[in-house]
Amino acid sequence: MRFYEGIAEFLEDYRVFSYPGEQISKLYYELDNKVLVRDERGAGFMAEGYGRINNIGVCLVTAGPGISNLSTPLANAYKDNSSVFAISGRVHKKYIGKNYFQELDININAKKIFFENPNLGIFKEYFKRCLLEKKPYLINIPTDVLEENILNDTCNNFKYNNNIERELNKINNIRDKNVLLLIGQGVFGSLTYREILDIPKILNKINLPIATTYPARGVIDEETNIGLVGRRGDIRVLLSADKIINIGSSLSYNTYPETLREKLLSKTVNINFTPNNIKELKYFFKNITLESSLTYKKRFFSPKGDYSKKINEIIKYGDIIVTDAGKHTVFTSLLKICKKPKSLISSHSFGCMGFGLPVGIGVKFALIDNKIKEDVLVISGDGGILMNIEELEVISDYNLPIKIAVMKNNKLANFCKINNPDFIKIAEGFGLDAVYIKDIDEVNELNKKQIFAVVEVEDEELPKPNR
Repeated sequence: MRFYEGIAEFLEDYRVFSYPGEQISKLYYELDNKVLVRDERGAGFMAEGYGRINNIGVCLVTAGPGISNLSTPLANAYKDNSSVFAISGRVHKKYIGKNYFQELDININAKKIFFENPNLGIFKEYFKRCLLEKKPYLINIPTDVLEENILNDTCNNFKYNNNIERELNKINNIRDKNVLLLIGQGVFGSLTYREILDIPKILNKINLPIATTYPARGVIDEETNIGLVGRRGDIRVLLSADKIINIGSSLSYNTYPETLREKLLSKTVNINFTPNNIKELKYFFKNITLESSLTYKKRFFSPKGDYSKKINEIIKYGDIIVTDAGKHTVFTSLLKICKKPKSLISSHSFGCMGFGLPVGIGVKFALIDNKIKEDVLVISGDGGILMNIEELEVISDYNLPIKIAVMKNNKLANFCKINNPDFIKIAEGFGLDAVYIKDIDEVNELNKKQIFAVVEVEDEELPKPNR
């Protein structure tokens, strides 16, 4: 069996978001489950969206410009701790390091693995490592190596090494009265999406106040619990806690803002636990016996201007909301009450424009592959939507039921004014049903399964973040 045939067979259960090219043509044509994107950036972002639901996403690009176009989505995956397994081509080994067509050694924010020989077992191992480490991998394979016969097909199994009893003792031996439990996305571990949806039932049985980071929102019902803390969440409860038990959070500056960071870190107990399966997760939280006297007052953000009021209506039409980067992201974050995990997906650590549309596509493919019927709503600004608007063709090609709301205020935040093209004509040019929304009572057009909506909004200042 040739290397490219073995790779295709190994990846047969995964969508591979691909853009063809000379150095990866053999593998590209061998794949039965590929999705043809319209730009390599789209491939990387779709893989991340797929991985946000399905634990890991895969993309395939050619050498040179194919890899360089992946730099932004892989940087986003790196910052947001997402498992993206990016496979790239390379010229023949004899031309590497020479001034050959499309030959370039590119430094990128991912763990870069170069394949000297067709070792399928090592390929599988790196895939599993990518899955567990929650970081992007860039697999670089010369075209002649792809066509060589496989040398090895065996690989080791990997799992998280948890000392559950030790970590439970660290929690249950805490003697402070006002204790807060902080949950980050590390709590998802190796769980399937369906298992992740059961986490709220498990956490509801704990006698502790629970807060979350942005990517872990929804692991507990935000209507009746603290929910998001940090720069755009509740900061007072962090300050009033005597001890903060951190499970699964990297404690970014969005969670512990810079002016309060040292104070919060000094009273944080970090728990080393990442579940390999739902059984481990249930056992761990079932055996937390610690209780807390910490009290808090639940606060909700109320829309005030035209922009936030329309966002407040728009978010009703998506089971899973994917945002781009801009004012709409902040208003959506403040107004959305998450009741289940992964119901709000954003570029939370990188703030990357152009993220929303392709990630939403990847999310929808993952839901389809898991046979889960949930509406995906992409909310973007009129600046960000243009950065990957060519991926509307993927929605058209696969007839994906995705809703898209483009917030049109003719501005890039507070930086400058912009002129916009006719978004309606562009969407219709891709064969999509499109509608222009001016008044708030027209937002119900988003009730359709597949719609591209341009929502005219008056500009509105954002509330000040916690510092």
